[in-house]
Amino acid sequence: MGLKTLMKNPILGVGILMMSIFLMGLYKDGKIFKRENLIPTSCKAVTVKLERRIPANWSIGCEGNNLWVEVNYPSPEKKIKPEALRSVLYREMANYLSLVAKNSPSDNLERTDFVRLKLVHPLLTINALTEGRYLIKMATLTDQRLIAEHLKVTVQVQEVSK
Repeated sequence: MGLKTLMKNPILGVGILMMSIFLMGLYKDGKIFKRENLIPTSCKAVTVKLERRIPANWSIGCEGNNLWVEVNYPSPEKKIKPEALRSVLYREMANYLSLVAKNSPSDNLERTDFVRLKLVHPLLTINALTEGRYLIKMATLTDQRLIAEHLKVTVQVQEVSK
């Protein structure tokens, strides 16, 4: 569209001018172009891949560049003894952290600030917090002793009894 077309139809030129002023105002105010889902983070890249691979009892999301994972522990067919419940849930927490590490893009998980895993059981809830750069090493560890040592050093755990 050239200048001759705008000269013949001045209403079109005024319309284009008004629309450009309107869009510039929205961009400047941040109403449309600064939405939370338009800002790329490493956490969002991790959730895109994880959402395809996680079980139905999991929910995941991002808080800024921090990943949160919540797992509702399924009730097993046979009852777990209360004295063994803690060790079972800690083993499951390690397995779930390993699953997150193996099913996430390694470069994006490494740039994710924190990863928070919440394992919910009717009797005990375990909250685990680690950094993405430490969690990525879980994808390569295979020896149980090395995994246990790595978790002791890099993961902070909080228990909440009900």
